Amino acid sequence: MNADKFTGNVATAVDTATARWAPTVLRWTAALLWLGNVSWKRPPSFGRSADGCRALCGYTNAGIEHGVLPGAPWLFEHVISPHLWAFGWITILSEGTLAILLMSGRYRRTAAALGILQSIAILVAVANAPDEWYWSYLLMIALHVAVLTTTPGSRPQAARVMAAVTIGFGAAMAIVHSGEGLTGTRFTLFSGRTGLPDDLAKNLFGGSVALGLIMAALGAAGLVAASRLDISRQRMVGVALTVVGAVLFLTYGPDGLILRLGSTTTTACVIIALGLGLAIQPDHAEPEPSGRSSTSAAPITDQRRPAAPYGGGRSADELGDRHGYGGKAGVQADHPEEEPG
Repeated sequence: MNADKFTGNVATAVDTATARWAPTVLRWTAALLWLGNVSWKRPPSFGRSADGCRALCGYTNAGIEHGVLPGAPWLFEHVISPHLWAFGWITILSEGTLAILLMSGRYRRTAAALGILQSIAILVAVANAPDEWYWSYLLMIALHVAVLTTTPGSRPQAARVMAAVTIGFGAAMAIVHSGEGLTGTRFTLFSGRTGLPDDLAKNLFGGSVALGLIMAALGAAGLVAASRLDISRQRMVGVALTVVGAVLFLTYGPDGLILRLGSTTTTACVIIALGLGLAIQPDHAEPEPSGRSSTSAAPITDQRRPAAPYGGGRSADELGDRHGYGGKAGVQADHPEEEPG
């Protein structure tokens, strides 16, 4: 094999792998971005207290003091800050919805468009705040543009993929809280105060060993449902999980979800994403990312009548501050277990 042929084969392999997996990697990157930033916004105060402003409240103050567009500081001071409770809920519902849709692989174009708008809103709010890197928010916009433009040629995500992710999520949660008993919420791994990986793990895997085991069990049940049940029964299970997750999300407060066990909105988002994956069937009409037709004509064995085409089937599988979206510093997020007193 000469060098040119070898190089061509490598390039073809890279192009094929990129076409197949790049849309999935981009989508899951965006999903984790939002999932890791929804839990530290805690109602009902959203960081406002007698001691000052932090978390989402701190970002609101940044919008007042370091405006990006003319009129934005007035909007933050006279409209958003006095109604922080409503603004906070709009924010976590928007970002939770983004995480859910991107994880479940449903309504991907809608999620990408919403992600672009939400990224622009954050850019306008805090891009000029001290220690913020405005390119973080421009790159967030670019990420969602990439998700939007690569979706038409990407593979749909099967329900069992989100079920497997839920199992992994539960297992990771149990591991990072191991050594604290079943219900202990302190992190035994990633217990430091660095942004990466400590803070990322805390924002993603808040919970306990018991909650991790529950999530893993839910994922296993979802895997069985996706593999064994017919579509109508899958839909029933999915709707039930979605409703349960939505109720849990809406109970979020200073002590976590009504479920307790150290639960946060990330737990609710994963449950809802699992439910949507089962309740809504993926679109199987999208083309193969390799650009090849999924059907091929068999050799003609009779000049008067060609043989029937074969193939056509394809797998649906595809497997602030340091708490802020992308800035270096800003305001401290809420981690009640770390607060003194």
